[in-house]
Amino acid sequence: MAATQPILAQIRSYWEELRAGRLMPLRAEIDPREMSPFLEVCFVLERQEPGDIRFRLAGMGVNDLMGMEVRGMQLRSLIVPEGRAHFSKQIDTLFTEPEIQEYKLISDADNAPHLKASMLILPLKSEDGEADRAIGCLTTDGIVGVPPRRFRVAELQRTSLITGLSQSNAVLTPQPAALAHAGFAEAAAVFEENPLDQPSAKPTGAPYLRVVK
Repeated sequence: MAATQPILAQIRSYWEELRAGRLMPLRAEIDPREMSPFLEVCFVLERQEPGDIRFRLAGMGVNDLMGMEVRGMQLRSLIVPEGRAHFSKQIDTLFTEPEIQEYKLISDADNAPHLKASMLILPLKSEDGEADRAIGCLTTDGIVGVPPRRFRVAELQRTSLITGLSQSNAVLTPQPAALAHAGFAEAAAVFEENPLDQPSAKPTGAPYLRVVK
């Protein structure tokens, strides 16, 4: 996958076209046929409860990054453990404010090639009118190497759908080494892998997007 800005721009343009002046489009209005040029890097999210944002559909490119089927997994599984709590709070505001979020991500583990990524997430309404769905895409720049690849958040740009104003925050997830030297800070909580973050099925080669019943 290549982190080409046109891909993000095309997806946002498609979302804006469906939006048609409303706060956000409906999930039912998304047509995979209109997204065929970039289905591989796309995904659909569902907010089940505050902080619990899961993949409902995912392209093969996203599965390849994790080396597994991400269907049903929490979105925060893409993030390094020390950044997941903060990431969960940030992503939740996409649905409650609501807003558009665009992330700049970095995967720089010692035993893997340096990998940059861009992730765009756009909110959707479900059939009952609640803002509990979202469409997004994840593109990378660099060698993926051996999965799973997990990322630190380097930058987040948020655009309010109410005011139209944007704001950008840089370096949201510190590197582990930085955490170790923060002697005056509270000790970081030990992260325990949530079994719900793990997939229940192995990846297959068949279609780009899979529906969770």
